[in-house]
Amino acid sequence: MSSNDLSHLDMGALAELREVMEDDFQILVETFIGDTVERMRAIRATLDSNDPDAFSRGCHSVKGSATNLGLPALSELCRQGELIGKFKQMEKAREVFDSIEQEFEVVQSLLREQV
Repeated sequence: MSSNDLSHLDMGALAELREVMEDDFQILVETFIGDTVERMRAIRATLDSNDPDAFSRGCHSVKGSATNLGLPALSELCRQGELIGKFKQMEKAREVFDSIEQEFEVVQSLLREQV
């Protein structure tokens, strides 16, 4: 399944989070965005140093947050990145990371519209 087949936001998951978090939902979204910006910088550094294990760990970390927040396309792209690192296929890493970055830009905007 490609990330194009997945939606940017799982509105059901977001509605559930909003209900559970109430007034803290906005804090959750802003924390996710801030943390992910930092994680993306760290992942980019793993590309520059050609470190597949760190690339895999970075993608895994973003995948977990994206899954918890209901971001299926971002989660799937990060899963692909995690596997690329795990199987030491770094020749594919930059392309997948570019897709992860693009998807993160999209979901940042969409999430901010939700708060």
